[in-house]
Amino acid sequence: MARKSKLARSRQRSNILLGSLALLLVISVMGATAWWWSQKRNTIDSKTLCPIDGPIGHNILLVDKTDPLNLAQKAAFDLLVTDLVSNKTPPGYLLSIFVLGDDFVAQTKPLVELCNPGDGKGHNELTENIKQLNRQYKDRFLTPIFEQSTQLLSIASAQESPILEMLQMVSLNSIQKHHVDGPKTLIVLSDLLQNSKQLNMYKTLPTFEQFSSTVYAHKTQINFQGVDIQIHYLQNSPSLQVDNLFRFWKEYFRAARSKTLALEALPG
Repeated sequence: MARKSKLARSRQRSNILLGSLALLLVISVMGATAWWWSQKRNTIDSKTLCPIDGPIGHNILLVDKTDPLNLAQKAAFDLLVTDLVSNKTPPGYLLSIFVLGDDFVAQTKPLVELCNPGDGKGHNELTENIKQLNRQYKDRFLTPIFEQSTQLLSIASAQESPILEMLQMVSLNSIQKHHVDGPKTLIVLSDLLQNSKQLNMYKTLPTFEQFSSTVYAHKTQINFQGVDIQIHYLQNSPSLQVDNLFRFWKEYFRAARSKTLALEALPG
């Protein structure tokens, strides 16, 4: 009986030792996991919500508000922005919003420029704070974006519409500034009728070949290489928005070396 008791005590000590080692292993794994997720969260910039290594894609929205939107255009604009934010700007993508309105000089920088940090979908509840991720996505990404898009609708109309100059500013102050290696898409809402002292398309519409030989063309020249262009034109002046106008802009973006160009009318 004594020998059995000694064997039992030996087994008990072995079990205790193995249990302690297993517990130590579990604690180590949990600690390492917590540290890893902590480091992962720190890979997002606290101000821009972009990955520390930079955005993986870039969407840019330019809204020409030099003429007020009518009721149908506002409804179509709401749908476009909602789709852009919710479906076409995935986590890690940068979204920049510009407006061409009553004060061109003051509006050459983006109204808002944030990355989608992602919400709690697809994350592990055991290792991540899902509520915090959802709150960050809603309060720091969705809310500022939709607030700015709503304000766009209230901007007053302008006497001039320097579309060429604004496209140049969008490229310099956003596209070329960030140098995103991934997909880049510029979405433009405009009637495409340049109205400035140098070029007034309401009075005269030159061919792009005629325009490109001018000093003004060289001053407003810009590079959209690698950028997909999507134009939703506002049907504000149907008599002027004809094939010659669309041909001008197609040749303009081709000369700017854009990757692709899609042009369609915005409802309204």
